[in-house]
Amino acid sequence: MKGNLPASITSLTDQVRRLPLDMIREGVVTLRVNYDEASLEELGNSMVAHQQIQTIVVQPNDESSYDLVIGSRRLRAAKLKGMSDIAAYIIERRNPIDLLFIALAENLHRVDLDPFEEAQAFLRLIKEHGLDPRQVAEGIKRSGDYVRSRLQLLSMPEEVATMVSARKLNLSFVSILARLPSGDVQSRFAHQAVQHRLTETELRAAVAKELEEPQRTERQSHELTAVKVQARLDGFTTFLQKVPRRMNLRRLNADDKGKLLKSLQQLEDEVRLLKAQVRGVQTTTTQAVIAAFAGPVRNHGQEWTARDLQKINSARRPSDEQLATELGRSVGAIQQMRAKSQEKS
Repeated sequence: MKGNLPASITSLTDQVRRLPLDMIREGVVTLRVNYDEASLEELGNSMVAHQQIQTIVVQPNDESSYDLVIGSRRLRAAKLKGMSDIAAYIIERRNPIDLLFIALAENLHRVDLDPFEEAQAFLRLIKEHGLDPRQVAEGIKRSGDYVRSRLQLLSMPEEVATMVSARKLNLSFVSILARLPSGDVQSRFAHQAVQHRLTETELRAAVAKELEEPQRTERQSHELTAVKVQARLDGFTTFLQKVPRRMNLRRLNADDKGKLLKSLQQLEDEVRLLKAQVRGVQTTTTQAVIAAFAGPVRNHGQEWTARDLQKINSARRPSDEQLATELGRSVGAIQQMRAKSQEKS
């Protein structure tokens, strides 16, 4: 039985006693905030069926009763099932800091607390007992980042903390959301991250855009090569090909449609600029870029032939840039003629 308990509990008595439930007082070191009624019912049924395999841990107090140290769910489940007593280890009396560390060690070992409950326990150690985050981390055998990330959760709006506690929002997203200026904005981006299943990288990019931060310049050691760029572009092309199948474009509202079209236009402009630069042309405006990658306009002012119209409207046509090179016309002229011919048909 002792093997199931954390190593930090060192002075347990060898004898397990059954204590009346009304002699056990909660609240001294209780860490848990949320209790799910259904899970308590399930735990209570298991305790009755298997004669409570795992004990609780208590210490004596000054009122001839006991303070609960470990096992708040088991104690509540026992009360819910109408049990009169419960099996308990009785440990020697400890100071409040030791009790908090014992309770934390057991719950962290069992992954039994959500991040918000852990954060509240860490805050108690800091505010009530004068410890700093480093001392808390050492006491629970965790890294400083582990403690800091959970303490940061306490600065978030309640709905963000709730999403993290419910495992809907990854705790690692909190440090990104913390950079936003207000609780309302933090909540909005948290909802977007959950609704759209954003990755950390995607959320970080969205927050940077909201804050209008300049894009980071690549370090020389991270210089891109043609192979790297091609691999990224191929991957993004595959992603774009999946969008119509995985997203119901017909159900987009006007606001989302406008934002999506704006992003697509920005992407198109960047692609045009990059293509022109790859071809060795220095440009500063979109029109100059279009003229550069479209090639010399040999057929400017000439009539469109039936064969030309067939090419630009074919379902298996190449890209407009390739057509521009082949026909000696600008991309804009090709797109305008295609629109006119489709209206007539």
